[in-house]
Amino acid sequence: MIGREADLTSVRSGRRKQYMRLAPGLVILTAVLALLGCGESSTSYPDHPSVVGPIGKGAAGVWIFRPAGKPKNLVVYFHGQGGFREATPANHRQWIDHLVARGSVVVYPRWELTYETDPMRYVVAGVRAATRRLDVGELPVLAVGYSRGATLAVEYGAVAARVGLPIPDRIMSVFPTSLGNEGDIIDLTSLEHSTGLLILVGDEDALIGRAGARDLLRRLQAGGFPGPNIRVDLVESSPGFVADHMAPLRNSPAARAAFWRPADLLLVDLGR
Repeated sequence: MIGREADLTSVRSGRRKQYMRLAPGLVILTAVLALLGCGESSTSYPDHPSVVGPIGKGAAGVWIFRPAGKPKNLVVYFHGQGGFREATPANHRQWIDHLVARGSVVVYPRWELTYETDPMRYVVAGVRAATRRLDVGELPVLAVGYSRGATLAVEYGAVAARVGLPIPDRIMSVFPTSLGNEGDIIDLTSLEHSTGLLILVGDEDALIGRAGARDLLRRLQAGGFPGPNIRVDLVESSPGFVADHMAPLRNSPAARAAFWRPADLLLVDLGR
């Protein structure tokens, strides 16, 4: 139950939960359509990874990272609060490149240049501009966010259907803050109840700590989101690795195991 996990005094570490796969009926329908030759796309795909961006002006800008060949899934990646450099993919490029190498098309909305009180309007503008250039079709969708972007990823999941943008099947919220869209708080009632949500907190995160995750859990509870669809995991420090607030920006083997691998598992769970 959310209420039990909201105190975050016994967050779990170790092997992560696998979430529900596509309903059998949908799998069967997909197979039948394939046999009938339906749903084929004439879209041509690049023979090598590529990146374009920023597309759009200012905070509405977006980067698009495409894999070689047909993408397996769509990842909407939300950076954290941190000024001009963090508002580019620079701090997250190695993780993004890893996702692209696995076959993901990654959309990276800028959503701010310095500081935005209500960045969701820029998130929507950026993701919309990206999807106009992409054939995302029925691709599975993972939203990944870090720090303030970790909360924005959840809030994006709550507004995506209403604004006609790709709806996350899974959300990975890494070291979330209490609020993403701070000026106009987003109601999480409309977050799809089938969504699988993984929240990570760091045992040495002195900047945000567990308060952001606790507040996010309370908002989810108030919105009626099902507790069984939420997993909260503690990222633990180890020799040579400190799970502080900056840990998700690192590229050490321990950091990759703590952050990249859970995202990989979520994408595997989506069948991609």
